[in-house]
Amino acid sequence: MRTGPWFGRSSALLALAPILALGGAVAALAASLPPAAKSSHANVSAVVRVDSQGDPIAGRKLFLANNCYICHGGRGGGGMCPSLRDNKPDQGDVFNALTNGTPVGMPSFAALLARPDMEDLFAYIDSLRTPNEPTFTHWWEANPTQ
Repeated sequence: MRTGPWFGRSSALLALAPILALGGAVAALAASLPPAAKSSHANVSAVVRVDSQGDPIAGRKLFLANNCYICHGGRGGGGMCPSLRDNKPDQGDVFNALTNGTPVGMPSFAALLARPDMEDLFAYIDSLRTPNEPTFTHWWEANPTQ
């Protein structure tokens, strides 16, 4: 029988170490951004907003631009964080998590996102698994083609 750090129970802990380190690095990066960098992504939604109820396309852009996909998966299906597709949070839960962060590692995005941005993100989450779900990856394009 093989023993050592790559075998047995400790291998599960070692496999999680890079994931946990990445989550901490993302939180540290968000906290260390200068004010100009923090507000740059918030301006993305100002260009494409269509109403006060939120725009799923603008929300998808914010989801990608703010690196939400690193933890929640490219299309919100989860990863090291909860799936947003299978168990959709309500609007209050989304706003609370974005404003205050969570005790399990999600940082606050209050300094990065204005209320309309949070509405756009919720509209995107609400559109998951519907015909209106945007799936593009080129968030930097004014009218994403891919």
